[in-house]
Amino acid sequence: MTLMFNPWRMPPLRQIFFQGHRPWWLVVLLGAVLFLPRLGSEGLWDPWEPHYAEVAREMVESGNWLEPTWERSSDQPTTRKYFFSKPPLSMWLMALGMSLVGYGDAEHGIKSGLEWVIRFPFALMAIFGMLAVFALGRRFFDDETGFLAALILGTSPMYFFIARQAMTDMPMLALGFGGTALILLGAFAEGERPLLVYFGYALLGLSVLAKGLGAVALCGLAFLVFFLFTGDWKLLGRLRPIVGAAIFFLVAAPWFVYLSLASWLRHLLDDEGKTFFQRFFLHDHLYRLGAGVHGDRGNFAYFIEQLGLGTHPWGPLMAWATFDGAITLDTRPESGARRVELFLWIYAVGGFALFAFSMTKFHHYILPVLPALALLAARLMVRMAGGEKNLSLPVVLLVVLGVAMISRDLGLMPKGLVDLFVYNYSRPFPEKEAVPGQIGFSVIYGLTTLGLVFLFFSERAVFCRWISRVLGLGAFMGALWGGIYFMNSMAPHWSQRRLFDTYYSQRSSQDPIGAYLMNWRGETFYSLNTVTQLRSADMLRRWLDEHSGKKRFLLVEQHRLAKLKEKLTPVELQNMQILDRSCNKFFLVSLEPSKS
Repeated sequence: MTLMFNPWRMPPLRQIFFQGHRPWWLVVLLGAVLFLPRLGSEGLWDPWEPHYAEVAREMVESGNWLEPTWERSSDQPTTRKYFFSKPPLSMWLMALGMSLVGYGDAEHGIKSGLEWVIRFPFALMAIFGMLAVFALGRRFFDDETGFLAALILGTSPMYFFIARQAMTDMPMLALGFGGTALILLGAFAEGERPLLVYFGYALLGLSVLAKGLGAVALCGLAFLVFFLFTGDWKLLGRLRPIVGAAIFFLVAAPWFVYLSLASWLRHLLDDEGKTFFQRFFLHDHLYRLGAGVHGDRGNFAYFIEQLGLGTHPWGPLMAWATFDGAITLDTRPESGARRVELFLWIYAVGGFALFAFSMTKFHHYILPVLPALALLAARLMVRMAGGEKNLSLPVVLLVVLGVAMISRDLGLMPKGLVDLFVYNYSRPFPEKEAVPGQIGFSVIYGLTTLGLVFLFFSERAVFCRWISRVLGLGAFMGALWGGIYFMNSMAPHWSQRRLFDTYYSQRSSQDPIGAYLMNWRGETFYSLNTVTQLRSADMLRRWLDEHSGKKRFLLVEQHRLAKLKEKLTPVELQNMQILDRSCNKFFLVSLEPSKS
């Protein structure tokens, strides 16, 4: 009898997965598996997600998508209600979904499942970022390098966590690096393809509309240093700088010009009395870079720690690939592959320097350098597997120790993972609820480390051939655990969704809600901007007296509950109940109507 299926005669995996368009779909599938499951299972994380989502909701409510507002209902004046901190693209992406499915109503609040609609475009952007990395690696190196780079990028904790957040950073990264990749594909490969270059400039223009000048500044810096290093100014013509600049400004400039003029001529101001130019260009760009606005300060080593945590378990190899690139730097590259390798090294190192020099620092500010680091690390590992590159024993030892030490830190202190994408690093961390996540990370990354230890005691060629597979499996499992379980287990302590679900389930149509001495943005979005911000004891007392005949609900930070109680009358204090303790940051309390 002839066997219909003989596993020993199957074609190699390369022929199965890397033929035609299959690898593109494989990258899309990988991104979908990493970023889409349970994407909207929990509420939006304070403060960035609900802040941007509320701006988008108000766009839909008002019909004005060009002049973003914050905490402005349709029946209110626009005085000092404008939102100038970020460009509109991310809000447009959210508003598009809300305009298609709706966002809720005053009776029931934000509709169930809206978080998935809000976050979905950002997950797509993350997949696009992986495709850009794959395209660059495949075209200039080989299929394995491109796919491994996409895997490295998608399974780096900083990337897969932010891929699940409605934040401006992922569109900036995906469009900025995507545009850079198209320019490289069109200009550095054999046979010029000007159309790709032009599309690259258009994507760079969109990246400015996503978050500002960061991505295009990094791209411009990398190209400038590249030409200074190589002296190959003839290659500059392939970049089509004049037409490219025209396309870039045609995409990026109109909204900025419009809002700058509208803000100046019509005296449109934000909640701090700043015009668009003052807020966006001075406060949020110049002052953040040179003086410090919000966030941390820190020295040049600040982002080394964040890259170690945010790229685990790939970080040690990324570091060595960058160091090795500096040693073997070819400043007179003749092939497209060598040019791209030099450019990626400049992009990674220049990006690190640019963000390290900034006075304002958040952990996730280093995110834009991850695609370049992923490609450098993938290139190194593929060359190691093919015998083109060998690691000395000290380097192998440093790589294994690096993975082991960071795995230990994540197992003991998972707060570092949450801090990769949140605003306030001193916010109370739910240690008890984090224990299952700790155990999962400890098992996954512990086994990964054991696998590396086993390889360490094998032949060097075996280590070089298998390290990408061991790290890849561990990174993939860690990304699934981190994105699908751990992130959602932490979400109730950074989101106000559950508190407002309780509020809407227990209120009558006229019962008000106030937020006492807090402004974490989630209360505005989840109340559809009906919450009253009670910023002083006098405002609290007037609000309580005004609504004395109704059941009153209050949101208060847990450490301010005692201060709230001091401001209540004995009768109010007796009638106060804590209704929801599901968040370790806030309480939802109620006060029954006062009897006349």
